[in-house]
Order: sequence, then structure tokens, then C-alpha cells
Amino acid sequence: MTITVYIPSTFRRFTDNREYVTVEGSCVSEVLDSLDAAYPGMGELIYDSERQVPRHINVYVNNQEIHDLNGTATELADGDQVAVIPALAGGSQ
Repeated sequence: MTITVYIPSTFRRFTDNREYVTVEGSCVSEVLDSLDAAYPGMGELIYDSERQVPRHINVYVNNQEIHDLNGTATELADGDQVAVIPALAGGSQ
């Protein structure tokens, strides 16, 4: 099934500066793998060395964080939207 993925500006250098891309997948892990296959280098930003999504990367399905769902095993429906957002750090203390 076709899934739309939102790409934040910091990652768009891998997607020819596209804000949204479409990939195939029936669950979040398949979509992330398809994203990496279609746009080499994305996997290095999304996954850690153990091929897990690290804490500083937030993945959402239709605006719900995957940790509140079923993680990367979260099943998707045709037309769902996935967003891959790096956590922001900084601010004043």
C-alpha cells in the first residue's frame, strides 16, 4: 500500500528537497525500510547501529507517536501518513 511520508527540512537533502514522498509498506518498519531504499542515506538518520529508532527520532502515524501505538510494527492502511521528526535540542537554561 502507498504511504505518504513527511520529511522534515533537516532530512530533505536526501529526498531532492521534497517535503512529502510516497513509499510502499504495510507497517512502519516496512515504510522506513522503503524510505531508505528509495532515498539512500535516510536509514542512517532514522536508525541507530542496532537498526532501532533511537529516542531522538520521533515517528508518527497520522499524528500519533508510534510508541503510543505498536512501535515499528504498527500496521498501516492505504493513504496513512507517516512523519519522521528529529527531536530538537537546545534552549535557554
